[in-house]
Amino acid sequence: MSQDVGGAPRRQVTITALLIAAGVLVLFVPASDEGRVLVPLSEGHGLSAVDAVGAALLALGGTWLEVLVVRRLPHLALPPRALFALGLLAGLGIGLLIASVFSGFFWWWAVGATALGVAVLVLVPLTARR
Repeated sequence: MSQDVGGAPRRQVTITALLIAAGVLVLFVPASDEGRVLVPLSEGHGLSAVDAVGAALLALGGTWLEVLVVRRLPHLALPPRALFALGLLAGLGIGLLIASVFSGFFWWWAVGATALGVAVLVLVPLTARR
């Protein structure tokens, strides 16, 4: 990763976006083609080898992107309230995504993904700009 916080990490943001997209595509593989469940999480949810690959790609790309955003926070010129709101929105989104795996209400993942997506759509373009 680039040590130059002042420079625009466009190439790194592009790589992280590709990793995240690849992880999502792998997770879209139908359950019938994934093979057996290696780790059952809850009723209707389990981790197969294919899911583990998708989750690993998402974790790598998402963590790398988060590091890029945090390193660039001083240069984003966002007021403290906006940063707090975006952090709260992203945290709520991640929490709902995780909770949807363990709750009886399956569609919480869509609410969580939307909340997280809004925060990402605001922060990532600001991070990638020069």
